[in-house]
Amino acid sequence: MMTARERDEEEDRFTASLAGLAITLLLSLISLFVIDRLAVLSKLDDCLLQGRKNCQRIELSPIRNEERPLSAGVRRSSRAWSGQVRSRK
Repeated sequence: MMTARERDEEEDRFTASLAGLAITLLLSLISLFVIDRLAVLSKLDDCLLQGRKNCQRIELSPIRNEERPLSAGVRRSSRAWSGQVRSRK
């Protein structure tokens, strides 16, 4: 059977372990954020060192062409239009 002092020491160890885990997770998240920012700055630096003037990131639409809604009266074709019109005989 544990004495009151042993129980208090065990609770303190548990609290210290949880605090250590929380600090470790916080430092991990901060380091991931810093790594991401450094990667972005590195890419921008590389772009500028190549002499380019427009080095801003281009945001692409999250909707792919197949998922984009079509206007009324427009059909989706499985073949791409080649620019040539076939005459029917």
